[in-house]
Amino acid sequence: MSELSNAFGLVIGVGNDLPASAEDAKAIYNILVDNELAGYKEENISLLVEEEATNTNITKALDDLVANTDEESSVFMYYSGHGGTYTDNDIIELEQGGVGLKPEEENRSHYYLVPNNFDPKNFRDTWVLASDLKDKLRSLKSRRLILFLDCCHAEGMTKAGPELQSKSLKDRIRNPEGLVHKIDDGRGISIVSSCRADELSWILGDEPNSLFTTCLLEVLKGEHKDVYQEPFIRMTEVVQYVMKRVPERKPVQRPFVNLQLYDDFILSSVPNMLRNRVRSSDAVEGGTDKSTSAEVVTSFREEGSPNLVLFVHGFSGEAAGTFGEIPRLLMGNNDMDGWDLMPLGYTQHVKPEMGKTVWASENDILRIADYLRSAIEYKFDSYQRIAVIGHSLGGLVVQQALVDLDPKQMKRISHVMCFATPSNGISSESLKKLCDAENSALQHDGNFISSLRKEWDTKFEAGCPFEFKAIAATNDEFVPVASSLEAFDEGSRITLDGNHYSLVNQSNEENDTYQLILQTLTGNTFHSEYTNQEEVNIALGQYDAVIKELLPKKDELNLKGLRNLIFALEGMDRTEEALEILQDHPLAKENSDLMGILGGRFKRKYLQTLSDADGQKAIEYYTKGLALAEAASNAGQVYYLSINLAFLSLVCDEDHQAMQEYAQQALEATAKDAFDNLWKLATMAEAHLYMGQLEESKVYYKKAGEMAGIREKISIHTNAYAAYTSLMHTENPEDDFIKFLKINFLS
Repeated sequence: MSELSNAFGLVIGVGNDLPASAEDAKAIYNILVDNELAGYKEENISLLVEEEATNTNITKALDDLVANTDEESSVFMYYSGHGGTYTDNDIIELEQGGVGLKPEEENRSHYYLVPNNFDPKNFRDTWVLASDLKDKLRSLKSRRLILFLDCCHAEGMTKAGPELQSKSLKDRIRNPEGLVHKIDDGRGISIVSSCRADELSWILGDEPNSLFTTCLLEVLKGEHKDVYQEPFIRMTEVVQYVMKRVPERKPVQRPFVNLQLYDDFILSSVPNMLRNRVRSSDAVEGGTDKSTSAEVVTSFREEGSPNLVLFVHGFSGEAAGTFGEIPRLLMGNNDMDGWDLMPLGYTQHVKPEMGKTVWASENDILRIADYLRSAIEYKFDSYQRIAVIGHSLGGLVVQQALVDLDPKQMKRISHVMCFATPSNGISSESLKKLCDAENSALQHDGNFISSLRKEWDTKFEAGCPFEFKAIAATNDEFVPVASSLEAFDEGSRITLDGNHYSLVNQSNEENDTYQLILQTLTGNTFHSEYTNQEEVNIALGQYDAVIKELLPKKDELNLKGLRNLIFALEGMDRTEEALEILQDHPLAKENSDLMGILGGRFKRKYLQTLSDADGQKAIEYYTKGLALAEAASNAGQVYYLSINLAFLSLVCDEDHQAMQEYAQQALEATAKDAFDNLWKLATMAEAHLYMGQLEESKVYYKKAGEMAGIREKISIHTNAYAAYTSLMHTENPEDDFIKFLKINFLS
């Protein structure tokens, strides 16, 4: 098939005491070169099995890949055989009779693949060293490469038995995660190991292939789903299927994968026999356009320093953008000399299970946490101290990795900061308004959050052995302040100005987030200079303090101060006072925008708590704002306020008649706006949804999605998902409209 004319492959099955490894390799090769199946050109695939799988032939095949591929090529590599590990002292014993052994802290490990001709006594001339393999891969012009490693086999690849057996590390590798990290060239190639440290690769029953290879064959043949949006099978769906399916069949075997992937490229064609399952769609989950995509960032600064700062972003973010200019600003500060800085997490070209949104599945959280734990032990083993900074669900990743971390490695962790992290979870009722609650790991009383909190409290019962900070945002539209802070002691809690994203996405040094990170890492005392204390008190529910500070000078307040005073009065149920001030204050008269801001604040609070009182307050302020906007003939404000009232009429009041009346008003107002801006298009899409005109709604949602950035997409999706699921009484992820929203706003 011409679509894969620039796709190349190298398939290796070592054989020897692992005859099944050769059979696995042949099975992979046969699928790749079959025109009815994967569709690779036969001349582009090298197969090395049994006596052909020597170190010399493997090296030559790698050199051929370097010579024959270009920047647009994709490369599929598969290795089935043994892997091995020699330490420095193992080599000293073999070559020097044990004279001059190194102390344990200097005793480095060397990972290698075991070719068919491997000689343990002449290892230097017969192994394929992981570092040499990494250099070969780095020589490739293309970064669209995936390597599958099935090299931790059960004894002789025997059928699964009741007990796990093991051999010496000198013969068989027992830490495949280390091998993955040592091959990873840091440029975004994908490496998948059949299992993790101290696990084995199994054959089940009478299967002709290993379990790992069986699952890989299934997904390459398109057996993993019933409907396709395009006639291809991409890298991430292959990885996700293998990661999920292998432990479903054999819980003691869990594949391991690195995360910083360059591209979600095509691995296989949908087989001809399944082409009738392809449903053409302009929007396709997965795939990237390298002509417009930003370069993958895998390091901010890497100079071999003794200390490392790891930035772990959430599931809607990416390495290059989540923390704004903070990494660059830290690098420019002399007090940060001696610190390398790197990102960790999914790159922008990899789609989590639930899409590019704030929320995530337990599988995705655990996968990144497992990678972080493993990277600390193997990839970053040269660093004496490691500081970890997590944002959003990246903070949950950090916490899970730490509770799983070996005590020896824990000694290297110096600082941990979790920004806007739902450490105590979210109520199940609120999640139903925001995402698919049944697939969410974030319910505050669910198994994942409950287990994490219990494990954290047990492991750190005597206190954290590192400096820890939990930071909440005053205006977080997704994560309640209580969820960010209350799982930790008072001394660890900090509340800073900002929303869920702006809290960490900073452009200069004049903000408390940057100063907190800098002062914490450099051992200085942090003092808040830029956060408004009234904002903090409101976020913490300390309304009385705000009222005492602002009410005596109400006539002198600016717009921000007036907004905070009104919100605090409402929080204390002093509604009449709030309305009197709004009626008389010069900044509030005829100010529909202020009413919209107040309405929006109560709306966000309602979505977090589902408090009817908050919902009614939102309706009250949006209604007042709409009256002012109508009197001023402000079309933009009219459709903004009326579409929010349509939403609240549905999700809060369950009043479909009011919902459609406000939706119609919003549509009429958009007709008076001459410019098709993002929020006009989003309003039109949502209004058509409320009118039951789903196809028209899709047209405008698609246009809005093409204009929106990631944060605007999440905001639009939040409203659309909550509205549609409330209207249709379904949260089925296979529902056509729900899939449409996910593809256009979360992919």
